[in-house]
Amino acid sequence: MEIVRVDSVSAVSGIGSSYNVNKIIPINMDMYPPTQAFEGFLSLIVVQMNTINASTEITIRVTTDAEGDKMIITDTKSDIFTGITTGTKGTAIFAMNNFVKLEDTNDLYCFAKTDTGTVTIEYIFMVYEGDR
Repeated sequence: MEIVRVDSVSAVSGIGSSYNVNKIIPINMDMYPPTQAFEGFLSLIVVQMNTINASTEITIRVTTDAEGDKMIITDTKSDIFTGITTGTKGTAIFAMNNFVKLEDTNDLYCFAKTDTGTVTIEYIFMVYEGDR
């Protein structure tokens, strides 16, 4: 077993107060071989944001499908903690304590919504222990 960090690959802007299937954040769990399903102990999800506009909380949902219907993590909320030198960049951290075993995929998808206003999610990373 190894502790692994996997990142989402691109920023998603204009995330507002409702889930939007067009604001999907794909996370490739980098399994080898690529057809191997993900299995591991998920311990931490970090959401790094910039362009925070009036938002103080963010809720995430993690799914195995790009439509957001097959959840492995249901709606989970965190405060947004802004930077020391700027109020427009911030982080939300979700402490997880669960074993995840997917049957047929190594990809996960994250959806997010704010309490009010909008944010740009710069990236998401997940820390888990498991074999790759």
